[in-house]
Amino acid sequence: MQHFPTATLALMLVFGSLPAIAGPGDTRRTWDLAPFSWIKRIPAEKGAPPNGQPLRVDAAALVQALGAVNFTSGPGEEPLFEPAELASLGKALSEALSLAEPGEDLELLSTSRRGTGLFSQSPSVTARVFVEAGKLNIIVHDARLNLLDQYYLEFKMPNYQCGSRATASTVLLKTAGSELRRADWVILPLEARGPAVMVETVSLPQPVPPSSLEERLLRLKRLRDQNLITEEEYTKKKQELLKEL
Repeated sequence: MQHFPTATLALMLVFGSLPAIAGPGDTRRTWDLAPFSWIKRIPAEKGAPPNGQPLRVDAAALVQALGAVNFTSGPGEEPLFEPAELASLGKALSEALSLAEPGEDLELLSTSRRGTGLFSQSPSVTARVFVEAGKLNIIVHDARLNLLDQYYLEFKMPNYQCGSRATASTVLLKTAGSELRRADWVILPLEARGPAVMVETVSLPQPVPPSSLEERLLRLKRLRDQNLITEEEYTKKKQELLKEL
């Protein structure tokens, strides 16, 4: 994993190409990226000071910044995000930061296939994101949450948390050239370029609890086709569902 010194990262964020600007009145609140993956504008935590948003930040620079964040996993470290998920996250965060208000945080949920082995899984990252004093704050609640496993149990969206200023999670983050306010809370340098709005966001439907066996089978196939579950997992779950006939 390549790391970037603080000064270099700050320059990338300041002088990178800026996002496109949409017309006035854009009220978008959710960026749906894939099943169980989205960015949402949510109310800031109670008692939190006003955030430094809206802020215009280059998507490519956000990808570089997020790509430098690791977390402790067993005896070693691994990247918090996979390269395949970073591009969509960077674009969505860039757009969301340009629209978010001072009294809002961003909820990040990202589910992606992690690893290349036959039995690799698709756990989720959950985090709270906001700008404070010109810096990007990311508070991670879960680095590898088995959200899909929970979903399979009842076929409804499980409860999850996106990180809290008041209460630390058990995640241990690692990053070069950036500040850690807490083990689960990383601060990346930014510089404001004024408010802006964005265009051309991805708009995919959020996961909806299936209401019939046919819908459940279709959703299961979609998860396999998007490489969020393995062929073996797909076959096993399909057999279980077909037993309900």
